[in-house]
Formats: sequence, C-alpha cells, structure tokens
Amino acid sequence: MPVPAVCFAADVKHSKQMEKAYLIQVLEECRETLNREFSGDLIIPFSVRNGDELVGVSENFSSVYPVVKRLLTLSALRKCPFYLGIGIGGLETAGRSVHTMNGSAVIRAFEARDKHLKEKSEDARIWNGPDSETSVYFSSEHVPEGPLNALFNFITTIRRGWSEKQRQVIEMIEKHPEWTYEKIGAHLGYKSPKSTVSHLLKRADYQKLKAVEESFIRLLILYEKELNQKER
Repeated sequence: MPVPAVCFAADVKHSKQMEKAYLIQVLEECRETLNREFSGDLIIPFSVRNGDELVGVSENFSSVYPVVKRLLTLSALRKCPFYLGIGIGGLETAGRSVHTMNGSAVIRAFEARDKHLKEKSEDARIWNGPDSETSVYFSSEHVPEGPLNALFNFITTIRRGWSEKQRQVIEMIEKHPEWTYEKIGAHLGYKSPKSTVSHLLKRADYQKLKAVEESFIRLLILYEKELNQKER
C-alpha cells in the first residue's frame, strides 16, 4: 500500500555546459548536506542519478520547505541552478531506492520537472524563475497544487527583492534567533543598531514573509493529514 510522501526531482540547468568534475562535486555536496541535515525525514535519501540529477523522498511534509530552502541556498552558493519538481502523493512500499521507487509522488515530481519546468508548460510558465536561478514547481493528483505554487513563489519573489544589507540582517536573525536587534545591528557595525535593523526588516517585508512561510508549512501538514486519511 502506498504511503504519503513528497518526492524531490532536481535536474541541473544547462549541465552540458558545466565542467563535469565541478558538476559532480556540487551534486555530491548537495546530496551529503541534505542527507545529513534531514536524515530523520527522508524515506529515500538523496542520490545522484544520470550524472546531473538529484533525487530523494521525504515522509515528513513539514520538512519540505526546509529541504527546498537548503537546496536553494546550496544552488545559489555554487552557482548551479536546478529545475526542481516536487511531487506530493504516494510512495509504493516496495523498491524504496531512487532506481526502483514508484508511486504518484514520484510520477508527479518528474512530470513537474520535465513537463512543466523544462518544457515550460502553460501551467508552470508564470512560476518558472530566471534561467540563472533554481525553478521550483509542485504537482499532485491528490491535493490542490495551485496554493502551494502561489505561496512558494510569493516567498521567492520577496527574497529575490532583498538588498545586500537586508539579506545580511536576515541571515543573522535566522542564524542567531536568540540575538536582539540591538546585538545584530552592533555586530554588523551600524551606528543606530536597533532602529537600523528594524527599518531594514520592515523594508524587506520580513514579518509578512514569515507569516506566508508558516501558512505554506501548515498547508503541507494539512495535505499530509488528508493523504493519511485517504490511505486508511
């Protein structure tokens, strides 16, 4: 019987134009990092396939956003953008490896990546990001995918609009959530630490972003509950 799962199917953009050794190095770094940081969530650990693909499956829907966010960070750091299809549905209980896995989550992940993102389908065209950045598309036959794509791309749009100063402040907040605005501003060398940090966060729509991120994760958890009920 299938179990509710989320499949991630990533394919490096323009991989043929990249140096092969560097491509493998980046993929292995992504694989090792994701498998280490999300070992408790992955029902099938990430593996490199066909020289330019990264594939894995999570059984914890609340981990989907952290996984994608981490992959986006790694992609940006290494200047290695992906087409990332994310399928939400079921995973067959037999053959749990990236080479033998099956189920609606797997099928939808590869459809989202290849049909919608790479071939620029009508449904995904408005969500397909810049060629130099990772493009993400969610797909499911069991739950509505539209809200996920809309919320995720709202988050991405806000993040892409941040200035370097805004990005620095937000990185410090997320790295040190226990620090006060005063301490963060002083660490970054601002003359008016608290007010400068507060101003930068307001201009970055940071509180709005956090609210949307929370809504996005709650929706994924709701979908997980719905899928579990359907499988009973």
